[in-house]
Amino acid sequence: MEIAQIKTFNNKMDSFIDKLLPELEEIYKDIHRNPELSMQELRTAKIASDYLTKYQFEVSTAIGVTGVVGIMKNGEGPTVMLRADMDALPVTEATGLPYASTKVARDEEGIEVGVSHVCGHDLHVTWLMGAARLFSEHKDQWKGTLMAVFQPGEEVGRGAKYDRCWHHESFS
Repeated sequence: MEIAQIKTFNNKMDSFIDKLLPELEEIYKDIHRNPELSMQELRTAKIASDYLTKYQFEVSTAIGVTGVVGIMKNGEGPTVMLRADMDALPVTEATGLPYASTKVARDEEGIEVGVSHVCGHDLHVTWLMGAARLFSEHKDQWKGTLMAVFQPGEEVGRGAKYDRCWHHESFS
């Protein structure tokens, strides 16, 4: 690619991202406000699944319990996997943000706990949704297969325990 082509491409992507940011900010705030504990990420999984479906991904759900995998095939080329973890922690949020979590849930022992995204998984889900849309709307810029994986249970080490579920062949 020539330098002029790279600059044109970068400007095009910058413009796209600038237009996408307000949507992603709303998604982020919603997911931040509504965190879910490990292996309970049903709402977040539905948001991710619906978004991938909207942008023409082949979507599989309930992978490794609550995981979501979206596949977009775009001709011959490499397969690239992007992953985001979805779960929140049993921690009461005390940020005072207008979109702070006030959620309470029962953990695996049945104890009621505050729940929040103090580890950034709300951002991980949001950026992966944005990346999925970028790839979907700019298919003329790439070839291959994109796999968008929304992984449950990262905080408890159980979401990837179901290794066989994450292999690309399972979704072909």
